[in-house]
Amino acid sequence: MGYTGGDAPNPTYKSVCRGDGHTEALKVAYDPSVLPYEDLMQRVIKQASPFAAKAQYKSAVWASTPEQEAAAKKVAKAMGKDVPVMPTSKWYDAEDYHQKYVEKQRR
Repeated sequence: MGYTGGDAPNPTYKSVCRGDGHTEALKVAYDPSVLPYEDLMQRVIKQASPFAAKAQYKSAVWASTPEQEAAAKKVAKAMGKDVPVMPTSKWYDAEDYHQKYVEKQRR
């Protein structure tokens, strides 16, 4: 987990909660030989919610390449979802206590 999308340097959970412009995000590593990017985007965009009132919780896609950006926009449009798709912005890892949060809750 981490933060991206804002302009504030070195975001923290507290600064993101205060509205520094960053979004809480997941970085996804995938293998296109196992799952094509458009299929991945269908899964991601299907779960996207347009109802986030704050940047902290918005659903969005930060694409690594222009081709990924075009594919994500195509999928969002085809699914009728208003999901922002933009080029990757600087990534900041979240604090250790935010890493593997779901896994920690199962213990």
